[in-house]
Amino acid sequence: MNPDGLMTATPGLTHSKVLVWLDQTGLPAWQIGVTSFFVLSVIGILVLVASSYPDPGMYSNVVAFNAIVNYLLVFYLELGRGWHKDFQRMLEFDQSLYDVSRIMTPSKGILMAEILLAIVSAFVNLQLNNLSERGYALFTSLGMLMLFLQYILAIFIVDLFSRQLLMLNRIVKEIRLDLLNTEFYSSLADTMFRFLRLYIFGLCIVAISFNIFDAESGGFNELLISMMPFYLPGLLMMGLFLIPFNGFKSRMRLVKSIELNHVLRAMAGDKAHLKASLIGADADKLSMVDLMYYEDRIRKIKEWPFTDRIRSLLLFGVLPPLTWVIAALIEIFIEGVL
Repeated sequence: MNPDGLMTATPGLTHSKVLVWLDQTGLPAWQIGVTSFFVLSVIGILVLVASSYPDPGMYSNVVAFNAIVNYLLVFYLELGRGWHKDFQRMLEFDQSLYDVSRIMTPSKGILMAEILLAIVSAFVNLQLNNLSERGYALFTSLGMLMLFLQYILAIFIVDLFSRQLLMLNRIVKEIRLDLLNTEFYSSLADTMFRFLRLYIFGLCIVAISFNIFDAESGGFNELLISMMPFYLPGLLMMGLFLIPFNGFKSRMRLVKSIELNHVLRAMAGDKAHLKASLIGADADKLSMVDLMYYEDRIRKIKEWPFTDRIRSLLLFGVLPPLTWVIAALIEIFIEGVL
C-alpha cells in the first residue's frame, strides 16, 4: 500500500497514469473491464443522442467497438499482473535472476513514441472509415477517442509482451537447472498459457463485435478479413514463445546428457565419474538397482517446460472457447451462403 491507500503499481504496468491508477485499485481485471465497458457505452450512447446521429445502427456499433477496447484493457492488466506473479516465483527459486527485471520498465522516449503512433493510427483510421463528418463534431471526437484507446492499448500490449519475451529469453538462459527439483520449470510456461487463454477469449469478443459491424453484409470472408488484424498478430506472438522454450530445451537436454553419462559409466563399473553427478555424495552407497532407478528418473524429465500441462490446458482451457468460436464462424458462413 502507498500513502494514498492504493496498492503499489505492478512493475511493467506503468505506461500511463490512468492505467497505473486502474491497476492500483487492486480490483480484478475482468471487473475493471466490465465497469469500464458500461461507463464508456453509456457515454457513447449519450454522445450519439446529443449529436442526433441519423444512423440507428451506430448505437450497436459503439457498444460492439467498446467491447473490443475493454477486452484489450483486460488483456493488458491480466498479462502484466500475471507475469509479475510468475517472476516473483522465479526469484524465489533463483535470486540471481533479479537483474532481468530491469527490462520490464519502458523508457519515456519509447512511451512518447507509442502514444504518437497511436494518435497517428487513430487519425488515419478515422479518415479511412469516413467517421469525420461535418456537423457531428461531438461524434467525431468520440470516434477519435475510441480509436485512440484501441490503438494505445494494443500498442501497450505488444510492448508488454515484447518485454516479457525478452525477460523469458534471458531467464531460460540463466536460471539454474536442478534435475532433482524439476517440478518448478513447468511454471515457465505460465506466460504462454495465460496469453493463449486471453487470445482465445479475445477471439470470442472480436467475433461477436465484428459480426455486429458486418451485420448488413453478413459475409464470412468479409468477417475473416476484418478480424485479420486481431488473430494474425496473436498467432505470431504465440509462435514467438517457442524461441525461449527451445533454448530451455537445449539446456535441459545438455544437462541430462551429462548426468546420464556419469550414471551409465558408473553402471559399467567406473564409479569415479559418479562423484561429479548430483548424487555424488552417496556414490559409495548406491547399488545397481539404485542407479537404474536414477537413470530412469533422469530420462523421464521433460525437456519442454509445458509438456506436463498441455493436455489439461487443451481439454479445459482452449477447446471449449475455441469450439464456440468455430461454431459461430460456421453459423456465419452458412448464413452468408444462404
